[in-house]
Amino acid sequence: MAETEKEKILFVCLGNICRSPLAEVVVRGVAAQRGLNRYHFESAGTGDWHVGGPADPRSAAKAKEKGLDLSRHRAQQVTASNCQQWDWLVAMDSDNRANLLRMGVPESRILMMRQFEVKSGHAPDVPDPYYGGAHGFEDAYQMLVANAEKLLDHLERKRQ
Repeated sequence: MAETEKEKILFVCLGNICRSPLAEVVVRGVAAQRGLNRYHFESAGTGDWHVGGPADPRSAAKAKEKGLDLSRHRAQQVTASNCQQWDWLVAMDSDNRANLLRMGVPESRILMMRQFEVKSGHAPDVPDPYYGGAHGFEDAYQMLVANAEKLLDHLERKRQ
């Protein structure tokens, strides 16, 4: 399948160095295990502070510990001018979602990474581990793994 024919999924957090790059490689890995090659995954941040820089070393270390690779990651920014090129934008938290809506992304194209968990009627956030300790990166990883299958199941149902 040509890259241009693939459904484009963008994982979005604030700076594109912690949560969204980790989500990208986690979901890409689960998709590969399931033989789902019809998706193109990338990640971006709503802010521009880290554009062109690598993943946070703690996120890269967590990925490596789990057999995933973030060594080639370079942060990029999602903006009002480039957000329309994605079929789905998957926000890590409600602030990221609100930023995407302000950019003009239709609500119907925004998913929350944890929206498929059944809790109190709203999608819980994947907390930003940037200012926390190493446990925050493990917690974020576990949340991403726990929701990767559910996200892919949802995308597959939408294709039918």
